[in-house]
Amino acid sequence: MLVYKNLDFTRSSVAGKVLFFMEINRMEKKQPLRGSSDKLKDLYNTYVKNDEREIDIKTEEDELTEEQINELDAETSASEELEEDELEFRVDDLENQVESLKDQLLRKTAEMENLRRRTQKEKEELVKYANERLIVNLIDIPDDLSNALQAAKQENSSKESVVQGIEMIHNKAFRLFENAGLQPMIVETGAEFDVDYHEALMQQPSEEIPEGHIIAVVQSGYLLNDKVIRHAKVVTSSGSEE
Repeated sequence: MLVYKNLDFTRSSVAGKVLFFMEINRMEKKQPLRGSSDKLKDLYNTYVKNDEREIDIKTEEDELTEEQINELDAETSASEELEEDELEFRVDDLENQVESLKDQLLRKTAEMENLRRRTQKEKEELVKYANERLIVNLIDIPDDLSNALQAAKQENSSKESVVQGIEMIHNKAFRLFENAGLQPMIVETGAEFDVDYHEALMQQPSEEIPEGHIIAVVQSGYLLNDKVIRHAKVVTSSGSEE
């Protein structure tokens, strides 16, 4: 119920409805209207409040991001330290391996040098004493010849005994040479001259032996294990004088 000039009107009557709307209109007119500047001010205040709220939210987000960055930095630093430790360990291991290989190389080099010197010494000794065994076997020959010479000088020695003694020494020497691989070269008269085995000292005409064949052997040749160590010196035929 509204009071208008000390009169009561119900909203149900027509007049009451008219007066009700008139009163409302009057009351609205009495309220001061807000200008456009006030509306702009309200919009600005709302924008500022929202902007401050965004700043707070952004600051909170920035703080979270910094925490995450710090955690990432810590993890990165720990990972880098582990990598550095691992690299340092590997470097130390490789350096130890290098030192070990250097030591092995020096040892092997020293062993090779000792082996080379020992081999060179053995080779020189082998060349120097290559004939030692043969000399040991032949050393009795000069003694036998000395004894035979002394016996031949005796007044009561006979020619036959001297010849017999010399033949024994000769046979003994040849047996020793044969045991060492030495063989006399067999050259027959009338055989064809072979430059690989024979050495021609001179030529003579011959009616019986054709040209280029051996007439006589001046000095025997020898083979050592199938190798010619001395050519047979021979006289060859130049053919018939005609």
